[in-house]
Amino acid sequence: MTSGVLTGLLTLAPVGDDTFRGAGNGPVGKRAYGGHLAAQAMLAACHTVDAERVPTALHVQFLRGGDAGEPVDYQVTRVHDGRTTSSRRVLGRQGDRLMVSATALFAVPATGPRHSDHAPAADPLQLPKTGPIGPAPALPLDEIDIRIHDDGSGTEFVRRLWWRVTAPLPDDPRLHAAIAVYVTDIYGVDPVLAVHGHSMTDRSHHAATTDSSIWFHANISADRWNVLESYSPAADRGRGVMVAGLYGPEGNRVATLVHEGQAVRRVAAGRV
Repeated sequence: MTSGVLTGLLTLAPVGDDTFRGAGNGPVGKRAYGGHLAAQAMLAACHTVDAERVPTALHVQFLRGGDAGEPVDYQVTRVHDGRTTSSRRVLGRQGDRLMVSATALFAVPATGPRHSDHAPAADPLQLPKTGPIGPAPALPLDEIDIRIHDDGSGTEFVRRLWWRVTAPLPDDPRLHAAIAVYVTDIYGVDPVLAVHGHSMTDRSHHAATTDSSIWFHANISADRWNVLESYSPAADRGRGVMVAGLYGPEGNRVATLVHEGQAVRRVAAGRV
C-alpha cells in the first residue's frame, strides 16, 4: 500500500447535518473491521466539537456486522455541551443496517493530580516484526509496525503488543487517538482464549468484540512506539473481557481499555 492509506481510511466527508461518511477498508464481501468503525465513529464526533476539547473516553457497541468494502454513514447527536465538557452519540449505518452505537466524551484539559504506572522496560526492535497474530486484511501493514510478545499461561497470560505508524502523520492529537483505537482493536479479545490455550485464529471458538471502552489519559504519539499490555481477568457464559493499558514512548500510561466479546466454542459438524 502507498503512503497515506491509513490516514485516508480515517478521513471523513460531510454528507449532511452532523452526518459524515467514512470509506470502507475492503476487501468487498469481508466483514468490516471493528477498530475501523470505532475510530471513524470517534472522528465523526470530533468534527462536531471545538478543537480545544480533547477526547477523554469512547464507548462503542458493535451491533451488527457490515461489509468491509462499503462506506459507512455516521450520524452524530450533540447530547451535551457544557462549560468544559461535551458528549456525543454516534450511530454508524450502511444503508438501513445499524452497525455501531458509540458515545464519545470530550473535555477542556485542566490542572490536577498527575500519576501513572509504567510499562516494563523493553526494546521492541529486539522483537521480530510479527504483525498481528493472524491475517489482518483491514490493516495497511506496510504503514503499521506490529511486534507481539506473549508471556505466561492460564490466568497469568499477558500479551504485549508493540506498535507504531511508519507513514507520515499530521500533527493532529485527535487523529493519533483515533489511530490508537483503530490498531488496538485487532484481535482484541484474543487474551480471553489465550488463557485456555486457544486463539481467535485457530477457529476453535466464535470470537468477536461486542463492546469496547477506552479512556484517554494523555496525548498519544501514534508514530512512535506504543505498547498495549493486555490480559483477561474473567470469562463465563460465552463471553469474556480483556483489560489493557496503553503505554506511550516514555513508558507512561496514555490510555486504559476494556473489551468485552463473545467466546463461544464451535460445535463440530455431526456432533450434538
